[in-house]
Amino acid sequence: MTDPKPDESDPEWEEWFIKKMGQPGPDEEAFFERLRRLGLGVGLDENGNVVYDKDLPEAKNGLEE
Repeated sequence: MTDPKPDESDPEWEEWFIKKMGQPGPDEEAFFERLRRLGLGVGLDENGNVVYDKDLPEAKNGLEE
């Protein structure tokens, strides 16, 4: 089932848009899963250093194998 897009003039459009942008699509999930499998960085820290998935606190809760 798809979530129909309301017209931009509809007051509910902004809420719909924010909800949609907060949910990763299948392509995004596949992209980041591939990064994890390859052990590549997932972002930068405040000092510009590459951060790896295994170094993130939330990764300690089930993303490690």
